[in-house]
Amino acid sequence: MLAFQTQFMSGSIVSIIIPCYNHGAYIDEALQSITDIKATDIEVIIINDGSTDTFTINKLKELQQKGYHVINQQNQGLSAARNNGISVAKGKYILPLDSDNRLHQNYLTKAIAILDQNADADIVYGDTQFFGAKEQFVEVGPFDFGNMLIDNRIDACALYRKSVWEAVKGYDPSMPRMIHEDWEFWMHAYVAGKKFYYLNELCFYYRWLPASMSRGITPEMLADSRHYIYSKHSVKIITLLLKEYHKLEKEQKYIGRKRLKSALKLIFNIPLVRPTNS
Repeated sequence: MLAFQTQFMSGSIVSIIIPCYNHGAYIDEALQSITDIKATDIEVIIINDGSTDTFTINKLKELQQKGYHVINQQNQGLSAARNNGISVAKGKYILPLDSDNRLHQNYLTKAIAILDQNADADIVYGDTQFFGAKEQFVEVGPFDFGNMLIDNRIDACALYRKSVWEAVKGYDPSMPRMIHEDWEFWMHAYVAGKKFYYLNELCFYYRWLPASMSRGITPEMLADSRHYIYSKHSVKIITLLLKEYHKLEKEQKYIGRKRLKSALKLIFNIPLVRPTNS
């Protein structure tokens, strides 16, 4: 077997999708974290998203020569890179992994078992350990629709059925801010009826770099992404919010009703057409 292939017990093939843009210095660590896993049949697809760094270009050529599946494309951003990789993936399950991050060795074993044994589970995600320029453990918590309307709470590194990607027609390349393509993907999946499963333990390591995209998110960028998601999925979002609100009203859960009422007000106050001067 080639270095990137690992034989496991489940029989459910997982396709790990790794977009890479000028992060060749870290990709060996990402790949090693995959090699360290002992849980299922894995295929690795690396997408060179138009890297310009000489070291990265040479590193990806080296990996390709070693037998890794490397797709070279002009720079198109994360959405297109993931979509292009997933479109040729053979796996029943998909796991996006950024080229500078690492998987915990137990993550896939447990996440695959959850999807294999629970037909009503579509997406499995868990907790994160930041490392590098910032050290912090993040306990994400169970899926909360109200919280997800405000900001993304789930990293792209979640295991999901390929049928989820097919149902939402992939990651949206029209997002006004590339940093939030996974937020729209999760929201689209939820309003499409897909079910989330929270694995309450460390699942992956997120490298916090001085130039990490997450560090540059401004309130304006967040508002742009939120507006786009609300506009794209407005009818389904409002329908789900009203349904949850009336359910809580019957159960007399005051705090929950107040939170959902605030979310409804926030959405209704957002115009469907952005002002020309914004």
